[in-house]
Amino acid sequence: MKNKIFKLLFIALLGFTSCEDSLDVINENEPDFKKVYASGDDVLNVAAGLYNSFYTAELSYYGVQMMLATAADNASCSWGNSGMRDMSWEPRKAWTNTPGYPYRGNTKYTFDRMYGVINTASLVLKAIDGGIEIGSKGAETQKVKAFAKLNMGMAYGVLATVFDRAFIVDEKTSIEDATVEDAVSFAEVGAQAVKYLDEAIALSGSTFEIPASWMGTSGAVSNLRLAEYANSWAARIMSNLPRNSTQNNAVDWNKVLSYANKGLSSDWNVQQDGFNQWYAMAGDYLTYPGWGVVDMYVVNKLDPSLPAHWEDDVNFPAPAASSNPTADNRILTDFSHLASNWLRPDRGYYHWSNYRFSRYDDVYATGEGKLAEFMKAENDLYKAEASAQTGNLANAAAIINAGTRTSRGKLPEVSADKAKIMAAIHHERVIELMVTGAGLQFFEMRKNNFLQKGTPLHLPIPAQTLETFGEAQPFYTFGGPSGADGENGSSGGWR
Repeated sequence: MKNKIFKLLFIALLGFTSCEDSLDVINENEPDFKKVYASGDDVLNVAAGLYNSFYTAELSYYGVQMMLATAADNASCSWGNSGMRDMSWEPRKAWTNTPGYPYRGNTKYTFDRMYGVINTASLVLKAIDGGIEIGSKGAETQKVKAFAKLNMGMAYGVLATVFDRAFIVDEKTSIEDATVEDAVSFAEVGAQAVKYLDEAIALSGSTFEIPASWMGTSGAVSNLRLAEYANSWAARIMSNLPRNSTQNNAVDWNKVLSYANKGLSSDWNVQQDGFNQWYAMAGDYLTYPGWGVVDMYVVNKLDPSLPAHWEDDVNFPAPAASSNPTADNRILTDFSHLASNWLRPDRGYYHWSNYRFSRYDDVYATGEGKLAEFMKAENDLYKAEASAQTGNLANAAAIINAGTRTSRGKLPEVSADKAKIMAAIHHERVIELMVTGAGLQFFEMRKNNFLQKGTPLHLPIPAQTLETFGEAQPFYTFGGPSGADGENGSSGGWR
């Protein structure tokens, strides 16, 4: 029943702007549009749930965050759950894009849930365009429009960074008799995502407050703070869209710098509420004892005297805890040494590690407390990266040296040398940003050609969606030994 509902939702999304009758017929199990969006209060109530829907979809166990973390050699886990093992085989395998694959639901979940956000935001905007005023004399209309545009931009941003292509629809754009060929490239989807964010930023020129309950924040969110968040998201999307280093060099880094300079001035935290409405579920499973561990690639970044790879050999000596006085200080504050491993040796010793990530143990233990969805450190790294890419090496070094590299890592300052600056940015992204913003480390490894050879560089439209469109099997996919073309599957790798 759940899959059927999502199919109906997706088909309805593709046609809902063509006429009201098509929505009623295609999505006959859903309440009538005119009833749900009959008044300003109705529209306000629907809009209030948008960010929670997005946040849950982005950071859910049922989505792609966990598999992208293991594919990126950021986390490691040999359990099959959420596609973690199948995306981290050594050597890498192609993603199995078939209707019967056990972990088909993870790509389908992310794809459908992001379109669920887009669908709801579009209907909110459609109602407003149809004359619905929100608040006394429309006083809250601009706020709701800005909020809807923000969520559309973020949702399309996830689709653009994760999938090879997607469909662009909104309150003004429909696709009549849609086919798979109507899906456009990730680059086009990414550009459209930034366009929606630009619109949210422009709408945030009006003074308003978003209630804390809408965004899981500790207090109301001002229009200025919302604009900061939207700017940071635009920088995130543009920086993380490239599939290889050639595409990365072609990014409009001046534009990224402009967005980042207007971005977050402090962490964007979401208050976890006891595993109820606000729960960063995937991060919990990636770090919970008995589940995920820290990949040795990251352990080696923390302490270069420790191996970067656990060899697939029963006689490989288990590394001891770090005793290196020059190691990144976060190996002591954010990570815990493991005296033994809980992962099955028959699934590959290369999954093993001598550390787990423990920075947020207190929050995950009770499901209460604040967790960053978007760190100020992440935004600062976009500033540094864009500065370096546009030739301002002194500014890039200054940003890094004023940030978490020195304040938390206790590492020496980096000089104004581009190679050293880019290495320092990479270091911070794989360590400081762990479990925030689904896929960040995967995107970082991808655009630097660091993903192991054969790792898919993006995911295909899910098999069940292709079935819905009447496509014939076998369905297309990416990765594996025969898919290491550098455009859709990694042709290089850090090892």
